Parts: sequence; C-alpha cells; structure tokens
Amino acid sequence: MINFCLNNDKFYIIQSNKAGDRMESENVLTLLEHLIKIDSRNPFSLEKKKGKYYLGGNETEINQFLSEKLIQAGFKVEKQFVHEDTSGKKYYNIIAEKGRGKKSIMFYGHSDTVSSTPWISEKDALTPRSGEVTFQGKKRKAIFGLGSNDMKTGLAVMCLAFKDIDPEGYRIKVAFGADEEFYSLGANVLAQSSFMDNVVAIVVPEIGDGPNKFYGHETIGIGRLGRCEFEIEVFGTGGHGAISNDKTFINAAVEASKFAVEFEKLRKKHKDIFTFDTKNCIEGSFFISKIDCGNESLSIPSSGRIVIDCTFTPCMSIQGLQKILQDFIDSLFERKVLNSVPVEGTNRKFKLKLKERPTPYSEAYLTPADHGFTQFIKKSVNRIGKFKNYNMGYSVADENVFKRYNPDVPVIVSGPVGWNSHRADEWVEIESVIKLYELYKVIGEDFGHYIKKER
Repeated sequence: MINFCLNNDKFYIIQSNKAGDRMESENVLTLLEHLIKIDSRNPFSLEKKKGKYYLGGNETEINQFLSEKLIQAGFKVEKQFVHEDTSGKKYYNIIAEKGRGKKSIMFYGHSDTVSSTPWISEKDALTPRSGEVTFQGKKRKAIFGLGSNDMKTGLAVMCLAFKDIDPEGYRIKVAFGADEEFYSLGANVLAQSSFMDNVVAIVVPEIGDGPNKFYGHETIGIGRLGRCEFEIEVFGTGGHGAISNDKTFINAAVEASKFAVEFEKLRKKHKDIFTFDTKNCIEGSFFISKIDCGNESLSIPSSGRIVIDCTFTPCMSIQGLQKILQDFIDSLFERKVLNSVPVEGTNRKFKLKLKERPTPYSEAYLTPADHGFTQFIKKSVNRIGKFKNYNMGYSVADENVFKRYNPDVPVIVSGPVGWNSHRADEWVEIESVIKLYELYKVIGEDFGHYIKKER
C-alpha cells in the first residue's frame, strides 16, 4: 500500500512496506521500455498574460509512475510546484531522499522529452524496440524509442540503483525536473529551493555530447557550454510598395539581409576555444536562427527582427558576447553598410538586446578534472570498468542551472552510450544501460567515504 499525505499543495509519499518484494523482479531495461511508452513530450507552449508566463506541460503521468518506483526503493518523495498552464493545471518536480546525515549527493534527471515530430508516427516514437546499430565502428545491441537516450535511461537507473542502499552518515537525493527541454523551469525552481541546502555534489545521467569520443559510463562529463539568444530590432522607413523605386525608402528586410551577409563573415572568423583538460578543447559558436520582416502587404517593411543564437565556452560570457555584437553593429553603421532610418526627427539604428524568456540564460561551467569529487567518480568508474576520458558537453542543460545558483557544488555528467537524441530512431546501447546502473550503485554506496575524506 502507498500512503499519501496532503499538506499545503504538496504531498508526501510514505514508503510501502512491501516495496522490496516488487523491486527485486524489476529490471532496468524493462523499466526503461515502460518509461518510453509513457508520453512525456514537452508541448513547447508558452503564453504571457499580465507579465506572467504560462507554459504547458506533460510530465504528470510519468512523474506519478517515477514517484512510485522511488517509494519502492525506500525514498521519501515530495512534489515541488514549478508552473501552471493557462487552464490552471499545475506541474511539478519530483524530489526524494533517503539516509541520515548532514551532507547529500543529488542524482538528477528531467522527465520530459522533445517532440515526436521527426519520427514517422507518434506510435513509432513511443513504442520501444530492440535492434542493432554500428557506432564508432562497433556493432551494438540497442533499444530504440523517444527519450531512450535523452534521458529515460537515466531515470530508470536512478529509480533502481539505490534500492538496496541505506545511507548512514550521508543522504542520497534524487530529483526529476520538469520542462528541461524548453526553458528549464524545473531546474530553476529546484536550484533555488531548500532541497539543495545540504547538497555537496550532483551527478546527472544526461546525454554525452562533446568533442571527445564517447564511452558512456567510462567517460566523465565535467562541464557544458553556455547559451543565450540576442534579438535585434530592425527599422525601415515604410512606404507604398507600388513606388518601391523611391530612393528615400529604406527596406527593413533589405537591411536585415545586408546584416546577415556581414554577420556570416563574423561568424566564420569568431574564435572561442577552451581547453577543458590538458589537451582537450571545445569551441563555441553563434548563428542567425531567425529573420522576420514585414507583413506581406503592399508596404515597404518598416520593421523586422533578427535572432542570434550563441553557444559559448568559459572563455566567453553573455556580457562579452553582447559587446562583440554591439561593436559589430556599430561598425556596420560607421562603414555605411547599414542605413539609419529617419523617423520623426530621430535616426533609428538597430537595437540589440537579450531575447526575453521565462528563465535566465546560463553561462558555461567546468568542474575541474582534479576536483576531489571528479576524482571520486573516476575511482568509481575504475571499479566496474576502465576510465577512458573526460568530456565537455556542447549543449547547455539543467546542469548549467545548478552551477549558476550553486557555483561551489561540483556537477558531473555520466550517461549511457546512445545517439540520435532529438531525432527519429533515437537509441541507447543495452550494455551501457546495465553498466551505468552498476556505476550508480557504486557511487551511491561509496559516497560516504568521499564525505569522510573531504572533511
């Protein structure tokens, strides 16, 4: 039996007495396949009313299921409110803990996935199947399905790896965040909450994208690039399109196009290279993601919008990128590549600003390879396999959020071997799922030794 205790919009789930009996027969691969079948696709819907953001969600069913699995593994589980949609429906993180002690390790994953649009059908995306892939020159047995790699394998591992561990002198915390794939709302709420107060280390079984060859549990991710978006407001004079040859007309669409041509030159010259280990480097970049001008009427476009998407290393910062772009825009006007637009006695030029969003942008982060917790994870890897290399992720993720709010807490990524995330035929290697499960058991069992050593 599972007991629920309601208390001020939060519920606490108390461990079932018969939890262990059911868990022993559970297999991490079986659980993964079940999770793939649960539709947790992020609807990517956003609406702003009276200064408040409303986002859709789709984690309710999977979070209820995951909560029960954590209860069966001996965790005390709580819901943490994150956001609501326009109908008033609420969406939550799942936070759980077990053990006794003043310091905690947190294992984190997100329970939403991206859209199934790239797949042939929704049914194909949500139906797990076994198959074989060739990856990095090696044939591998794999499980296919939406979220198999990003990151339902991680969810399955965290639900099962700690069931036989009764931490003494430390706590194991597990958190499943909402809305990672859109604006990281769940991580932003979690990172600022009291749940993090005694967390001294974080491990995330996320995807292993990065410049180094990827070996699943034998690769340790020690950082991720940052990301931000800038919006440029473009101006034109307007004018009747039937007399578009008027030399006084300035077309916002043309100005935006001229900017795009010049920006491509800057993009190719831009260098943002960071050495994250003794000889391993990762590179940042930026690109134009959208140009939108005019309203498709018989009028010269008088306004437009350009969006620039930036991914950057710890060598760069959001403020530094804004200066690079502003200086570039200023130079285009100085060289008369772009035209200022006279409007009511003033000359209007491009306006650059950070694109508005519900949550802050995140800088890049790095947990040093020689950090005590990184070395602890390396020793854990060597207990069940052989450490191969460090990596740093190209993609920003919830890990960046935790580092933004808790800069002194080490954050490590250790995930399975998989590929095609955000694409059709997403897969995860079966052997790596099992190995990741073994690794997380070791980390959970040995964390108390790390705590004692770091005192």
